[in-house]
Amino acid sequence: MKLKGFSKKQIQNIYRKMVLSRYLDDKQLILLKQGKGFFHIGAAGHEAAGMAAALSFKPGFDYAYPYYRDQAFCLGWGMESRDHLLSFLAKEDDPSSGGRQMPQHYGHLPLNIVSQSSVTGTQFLQATGAGLALLKNSEHAVVYVSAGEGTTSQGDFHEALNWSSRDKYPVIFHIQNNHYAISVPIEHQTAGASVYKISAGYDNLARFNVDGTNFFETYMAFNKAVDRARKGKGPSLIVSDVVRLLPHSSSDDQRKYRSEEELETDRQRDPLIKFSNTCIEAGIAKEEDFELLQSQVKEQIDNDAEWA
Repeated sequence: MKLKGFSKKQIQNIYRKMVLSRYLDDKQLILLKQGKGFFHIGAAGHEAAGMAAALSFKPGFDYAYPYYRDQAFCLGWGMESRDHLLSFLAKEDDPSSGGRQMPQHYGHLPLNIVSQSSVTGTQFLQATGAGLALLKNSEHAVVYVSAGEGTTSQGDFHEALNWSSRDKYPVIFHIQNNHYAISVPIEHQTAGASVYKISAGYDNLARFNVDGTNFFETYMAFNKAVDRARKGKGPSLIVSDVVRLLPHSSSDDQRKYRSEEELETDRQRDPLIKFSNTCIEAGIAKEEDFELLQSQVKEQIDNDAEWA
């Protein structure tokens, strides 16, 4: 049996990588408390949106400009858990930067993952420039670029949308809306509290507003956007509504500005739980299948951390 075109093996591989990202967060926080790392930004709650995006592209052919919550995306694109741990521990063999970048600043030359700056938003115009180059070279590759909703308040975002839309560059803009720009809620940050609304008016720009905790809904949007870009029809903006299950970073305590009720509401939308429940209800897998994958991934992360 298949669920929206996915085989059981594919479903298990998707879930495995989503759990891999979640356990990587857990392990890195443990290493941080042990004094083996110095900083961490979590991807917990963003896994489904990231995986849905990654599986819609051609890694190594297409180009990716991810942001710091794109851990699951980078795993889906082809990076390994060991790569992330080497980066977190600032090891010389770290493929992102040889241990020179901050953690969660992803990069991988063979996979065409371009490392970002800690100055948020700079990736928008870099990705747009890549789209221009691809168009001028008559290549059919597509560019992925992402950020949180808070970064859309910066001019780089609208400059990139305007430039890409004007000349139909093959760029997919992914805004992962977890409703908080560090400690500032979206209603205090964005006019109308909607990135989707403020992006209206750009010709040639397709827009999608999806539940980013729902892998299948988000995957459909990315497939349409990427196909459209390859056909030369221009850029797309995908706004995925996600949840932030960890504080902004290891330097933050979200309990100071978020109520327990709000945090619990987010936990009820956990993309990993939603994914496994959807597959179980569809009859494509059993609860034991997911429990087995969890135990296997946990053992792998423990071994990879020791290796790193």
